[in-house]
Amino acid sequence: MKIRYDFVTNSSSTSFIIINDGEFNFKTFTEQLGIKDNSQFLPIFRELFNSFKDSMFPVRDYYNQVNRDDLTFEQFIRKYYAEGTYERIIAAEALGKIVQAGKLRSDGPIAESFFCTDSFIIKSEKMYVDGTEDGW
Repeated sequence: MKIRYDFVTNSSSTSFIIINDGEFNFKTFTEQLGIKDNSQFLPIFRELFNSFKDSMFPVRDYYNQVNRDDLTFEQFIRKYYAEGTYERIIAAEALGKIVQAGKLRSDGPIAESFFCTDSFIIKSEKMYVDGTEDGW
């Protein structure tokens, strides 16, 4: 038997879906969250924005990459995300909105790690973020 005495980590992840009206950019992201340009928390939200931006794909491409259970797209979304998210995706696609998905990791930057520790939904006028697929 081996006993480890140094630092041990257990990483986790939270998948997310982002629906927005146009280009996903930092200005719109912070405006929709109600974060002011002079907020002390602006660097944290910039880090979170970059984590989203760096790991997102069109939602159906993401589904094809991560679906290991042979579920249909509808079954996959209904199984792993909040109630109503599937309907939001279908409605958004019909309106030509941008629907992206990706994953936050607990071993990433601080803001990404923080948001990865629990499920969350961000809802605003021009943006919807479903981070309810929590892998903890």
